[in-house]
Amino acid sequence: MLATLLTSFLFFVSTFSDVTADNSLCPSGWSFSNETSYCYIVSDRYMPFSETSSYCQSLGGTQVFISLSYEFTFMKTFTQGLFAQPWLSITRDPTDNKWYNPDGTTPFISWWSTGEPSLNGDCATFKSTDPQGMKATPCWSIQPAMCKQMPAICPDPKKIYGGQYTRSGNITSPGYPVQYYNNLDCLYTITSPNKTYITLTFNPYLVEGYVDYVLIYDGPDTTYPSLGSTSSALKLEYESTNNSVTLKFHTDRSITNKGWLLKWNAKSNTPPVIQSGNGGNFTSPNYPNDYDSYTEQMFYLTVADGFQVNVTIDDFLTENRFDVLEVYDNYTIPGVNMIANLTGDSIAPWNWLSQSSHVTMRFRTDGSVQKRGFHGYWTIQ
Repeated sequence: MLATLLTSFLFFVSTFSDVTADNSLCPSGWSFSNETSYCYIVSDRYMPFSETSSYCQSLGGTQVFISLSYEFTFMKTFTQGLFAQPWLSITRDPTDNKWYNPDGTTPFISWWSTGEPSLNGDCATFKSTDPQGMKATPCWSIQPAMCKQMPAICPDPKKIYGGQYTRSGNITSPGYPVQYYNNLDCLYTITSPNKTYITLTFNPYLVEGYVDYVLIYDGPDTTYPSLGSTSSALKLEYESTNNSVTLKFHTDRSITNKGWLLKWNAKSNTPPVIQSGNGGNFTSPNYPNDYDSYTEQMFYLTVADGFQVNVTIDDFLTENRFDVLEVYDNYTIPGVNMIANLTGDSIAPWNWLSQSSHVTMRFRTDGSVQKRGFHGYWTIQ
């Protein structure tokens, strides 16, 4: 029974590792670690400790040292089966007889193999056979180098999402919906058409609370004012004040989850036309010249209670089906109150008498083919 459970457990661990480890993130010959989000490689040739740093740099990486417990756990698995012990970037300081990593940290005593650190040398390798762990080794010993490098998990920071002809889109965290990775600082920049602002909605949003988060900036880079952070996951909807926004996804060194899906939309930043009283005129933007692409213009017409609004359109020309004037018999725009959806070149003259004292109209255009639009007037009745 115990053997069966153990076999099932080992199969689960192996399967999970196979599913989540993505070596496609690394250069050919390197192995990706989910625990650290780094790529690793052990050299085929052996060398003294003094040559390891330059060797790793020649491959675009750095020499490995252990600073966190989960990296030690990964090392134990990764080095199993190696014939020789790979170098670690840690040395003994002869002035105080202590061991230091290149960043000045010192390793936990539990990361050393049994009986280590000994006086056998001032450099260290990683012992892959039981008992596993770090082992003091003479610096002139000939051992393989072990290197690591950060994979290309984040998208190109110069990439622009959206553009002058795009009004919506989706962005996901690296690895979504399986898992994101540790040690990330990914940048995303979104732009939308002129005269628009951008709305952002994270749904779903599954990350480690407070330490993994998205920072949102109101502009094309991180020097612009902050719109907030998702660190507490209490606020997952944001609006920019212009047609660009920048996001920075930061993760710490431990614990990941499925990540997030961001949906963004461009909204019209054109001030609404608000008219009241006994009558007035209204036109599409730029009329009689061509309206702009991706326009969203609102019109609000109001007369005194108990009266109606008589609307007449005497000139109308838009791209059929794609550039539309919606007319609503109310002060809001729910679909049930729409009484007309005007588009094309066969509309004018058009006349309509409201049933209420409020009329709302919305003019929306797409990204291609602009025409002169429309002219209309209204009176109280």
